[in-house]
Amino acid sequence: MKHLLSESELSINVVTIINNWLDYNYEIRKRFAWAQLTLTVCDSAGGNFEVGLQGAVAMELYALAADILDDIQDQDNNALPWRKVPLGQAINLATCILVLSYKALSNISSSHFEDVSNVFNQMGLQACDGQFQEFSNDIKESISLKEYFSIIMKKSGSITAGACKIGAILGNADQTQINQLEQFGINLGVMSQIKNDLADFLDLETKNDFVSGRKTLPLVYLLEVLSKEKAEELKSLSSLAKTSPDQFGSKEKEQLKKLVINEGTIHYSLVMHELYKQRAIEIIAGISITKKGKEKLIKLVR
Repeated sequence: MKHLLSESELSINVVTIINNWLDYNYEIRKRFAWAQLTLTVCDSAGGNFEVGLQGAVAMELYALAADILDDIQDQDNNALPWRKVPLGQAINLATCILVLSYKALSNISSSHFEDVSNVFNQMGLQACDGQFQEFSNDIKESISLKEYFSIIMKKSGSITAGACKIGAILGNADQTQINQLEQFGINLGVMSQIKNDLADFLDLETKNDFVSGRKTLPLVYLLEVLSKEKAEELKSLSSLAKTSPDQFGSKEKEQLKKLVINEGTIHYSLVMHELYKQRAIEIIAGISITKKGKEKLIKLVR
């Protein structure tokens, strides 16, 4: 990462900000989480660390750029450093980080470059499409659970699938293994999104999911199961939070949490998380790699 930034010929202040944002991102996630995912899959497939490194760096940078743009689009997570700078600067630097991810990708050996580049591009297109569909659904009264899972497979599943697929390609996996590891990545991404959705829905201090009516899993589930009376109660709370946030106090927040708990939202979300976790584990069991490789992959879903 340091070598990539040093040879980029970026100004010192830009490099300093990018490094600070990378460091801050490590406080939120496990250090080099996306790079580690890519390298773990590469290693599990029997690949070499050095071969997988550029793909891992590319994934780390791409994921950071995606997170920054996601926070800007959602207008939340205001405590994060990229939300504390002027909007134009944040977008500019996110674009710069995205270009750096492609620069890292260009350092991949010629024997793998075309395949990895195709995966990287398709991953980005699917993630953007999923994000666009999510925004389009904000103005809808409701969507089905089937529609929800279809969208997050694109938005979140495509990125983890991309990291796994890139790791598999750089690890010289055969096509069957690559396909299996891609499916493993999709399930891993859906698991992560379900977990985030549940946490963010009730995080009324830093997230805008409930206020904006974002169709995350808790809200989609509630809109499917609530009685007419309860649905009106939820709609009233949502309207109050959006139009009169100063009146949406501790009483109303507690009312929302009670509604979420009593209608089984948390239980349903945890069950779906476990379902995708088990699917991921089953895929690992069926991949023709070493026992040690499988154990490394299993740790990713624990």
